[in-house]
Amino acid sequence: MGIKGLSQLIADVAPFAVKEGEIKNFFGRKVAIDASMCLYQFLIAVRAEGAQLTSVDGETTSHLMGTFYRTIRLLENGIKPVYVFDGKPPDMKSGELSKRAEKRDEAQKALDRATEAGATEDIEKFNRRLVKVTKQHSNEAKELLKLMGVPYVDAPCEAEAQCA
Repeated sequence: MGIKGLSQLIADVAPFAVKEGEIKNFFGRKVAIDASMCLYQFLIAVRAEGAQLTSVDGETTSHLMGTFYRTIRLLENGIKPVYVFDGKPPDMKSGELSKRAEKRDEAQKALDRATEAGATEDIEKFNRRLVKVTKQHSNEAKELLKLMGVPYVDAPCEAEAQCA
């Protein structure tokens, strides 16, 4: 997801193109948010004792906790979020999707080896590489946003392009 090295390239070539500011400076604005990117971040980062947060039924809830608290923070700061969910990936992305699947397969094999060896740090690292946002994650996040009264849209293609 994203373009590797883009931030550094922009910083080197056009340092004034990116301006950092405080969240309060966005008060009253509508902001488009790439929902799939957020869900991916939350599935990786929102954890307890090294594992994703889960319900009593064992269902993953990290993506819901992250979405809920980020949305609350935006609303508390007077920002009106509009979440944009990915649609069908473009045909030209099929090669990239194949590469990602191969990397996931490699990570699964490495995880199996790390588990056999009892290498805790490696287990954590490879578990993170296996994270994938599913249709179920997206649908659950949409339901949460609907219940919160926060708008979302389904992009015809990539959410990132729709946000731009």
